[in-house]
Amino acid sequence: MSDTLCPAPWEHHCINTNGRNRLCCNAVTSETKFLDGFEDYWTSKEVQDVRDQMIKGERPDACVSCWKKEDAGIKSLRQGMTAALQSRGGEWEKFTSNLNYVPKYPIHLDLKLGNYCNLSCRMCSSYSSSSYATEFQRILKDTGIDLGINDYEKYNKQSKWYNDPKFVNTIKSMIDNGLRHLKFTGGEPLMVPSVKKLLDYCIEKNKAKDIELVLITNGTLLNQSWIDLFSHFSDISIIFSIDGTEDIFEYIRHPAKWHVIIDKLNLLKSNNDNKFSSFIAFTYQIYNILETKNMIELARKYNAKLSAIILDTPDYLDVSYAPEKLKQHAKDIIENITPQNQTEKTFLRDCKNAIIRNKHDNEKSKRMIEVSKIKDTYKQQNFNLTEIAKYYG
Repeated sequence: MSDTLCPAPWEHHCINTNGRNRLCCNAVTSETKFLDGFEDYWTSKEVQDVRDQMIKGERPDACVSCWKKEDAGIKSLRQGMTAALQSRGGEWEKFTSNLNYVPKYPIHLDLKLGNYCNLSCRMCSSYSSSSYATEFQRILKDTGIDLGINDYEKYNKQSKWYNDPKFVNTIKSMIDNGLRHLKFTGGEPLMVPSVKKLLDYCIEKNKAKDIELVLITNGTLLNQSWIDLFSHFSDISIIFSIDGTEDIFEYIRHPAKWHVIIDKLNLLKSNNDNKFSSFIAFTYQIYNILETKNMIELARKYNAKLSAIILDTPDYLDVSYAPEKLKQHAKDIIENITPQNQTEKTFLRDCKNAIIRNKHDNEKSKRMIEVSKIKDTYKQQNFNLTEIAKYYG
């Protein structure tokens, strides 16, 4: 059971950008919609079956993303959630002592309020970025080339489901009834008016002081007003999505500028409040396969904890399919870094294990170059100027 148990089906809930239910942000998305009734989903056979399988020591299919990572020696979200609960004195024991108890509402909430985003990152999709969706549709219209991650992306339509009073009222009920952990991700959450409305509600109802706040942001819109608002919460984790430094960062996270990100990191650093914690989430992919040393140095400079998100979709950006000489160069960089703490050890281990999962795939490399150059035209960038281009000659 200890190898399959995860607190998410008992304590956590995620809503994806299209308003569908998920056990967590890594789980297979449910066919059910949040607006169809959260209570019905929370007590459904679909969710209870996952709980029962975990109790029996089985691996639920909904959690396949975590199983794949764990089998490859990469830290999974399940392991992270479990470790976090175990670190809180007595909470793991309390949780495991009564697995038949399911609270009316989860105490951890992960909200992805639509796909509004001001960036069009190369590894993203229309489901998570409105800017990417606009670019995707332009390419489809101009060239007839479908760059979607699945057959349905070109038909994806975002609605403002999160403005529905039923959604707002249900979230308020969770806030009023013991919510302890509130997480906003994107799209870019600082673009969504509902984020501020829910934060204001927490403050007005004197609940913010009891809630841990987590924000995953591209950082470009962070300002002092947001920081002042966040400061009402008991503990604040700002997670910057940064996928490289300088030119590589700008190539991946178009049209963001590196100097803007540095300004935002310095802004947060200047707010030297013990309640604030800085994190950097690094989506490890072929474009930034050689950036591990730079990311370690960046995290050290800004006293941020660094974690690797191992990209496997789209598969042509999966580092394990890169040319073998490029993979060896990446491994050499990793092996020449001396980690200073366990967080850095885990980061480097996960990146190295990601590289060795598969052998080079020539067809995926051809696809990577093809897609890169198509997007170059629309972003006014040039893949041939990147450091990795020489490995694809």
